[in-house]
Amino acid sequence: MAHQLHYYWHHDTKTKRIARMKRTVLSICALVASTSAAYAANITPYYLTDGDSSLTYEITNGVLTNTFTTDQLGYPLAVRDSIWLGNRDDGGATEFSLAGVSTGNTSAGGSNFKQLLDGAAGNSANYGVECCGGTNSVTIANVDWSNQRVLFDLGFNGTGVAYDFVSNSLFISEFGNTIYNYDLTGQLIQSFNIGMRLVGLAYETATDTVWGFNRSTNNLVQLDKNGAILQDVDIANFAPNNPFGGEMRVSSVPTVPEPAPLALLGLGLLGLGLARKRRG
Repeated sequence: MAHQLHYYWHHDTKTKRIARMKRTVLSICALVASTSAAYAANITPYYLTDGDSSLTYEITNGVLTNTFTTDQLGYPLAVRDSIWLGNRDDGGATEFSLAGVSTGNTSAGGSNFKQLLDGAAGNSANYGVECCGGTNSVTIANVDWSNQRVLFDLGFNGTGVAYDFVSNSLFISEFGNTIYNYDLTGQLIQSFNIGMRLVGLAYETATDTVWGFNRSTNNLVQLDKNGAILQDVDIANFAPNNPFGGEMRVSSVPTVPEPAPLALLGLGLLGLGLARKRRG
């Protein structure tokens, strides 16, 4: 009788412990699911400029949330706590709030470049990319687009640039289907053909990914840093005329979601618990 009571007690305790472990795994899986859902579409506002129409658009979570009037030929963007919008031909820049209201602050340009279609905010500098000249450059400038100068030259027409805060490198798109990844000295790190033409590249610090705008479909496209397409997001009722500049607000430290390791950790804990009970 005592042996039977010990067996039932041991079996019941083991069952309860397994149930607790299962509940833990389910909780972790729920957390993973909620994290994945939170990163649907673009969680960081994406600003897209159509300088020929003097318009800038703000898109958040795949929805057009704001449209505001900006400068004629304003294309290259740098977005931090405010927006510094540069002139396509290095003719100066204007500062706007994140809501699109002019602050009244401006900076002078040097008129040393033509067809600067896109820009990017770095740690303490802005980067631009040129198109359609005999020699096209990647430029570096102050955070208000003043003192713009050559960083390195390109052998193609640039249509987008994004600064990667993790690798301290630049992703640059062309009028074809290829995206190039350069270090800041102009050395090519990698390139990949993504089968579509993207403009207005932007780095999203929250997800450590690169976004671009597909002018053929008017969709936002998210890529990992090896060129794999993660999302192709349709923006309802959005068909701008001539958008090229694109940028997302930078944050100081990228926070990259890691749902797969969390799930594996939960399963590992469950397996460890079962293994220990079997040995007991």
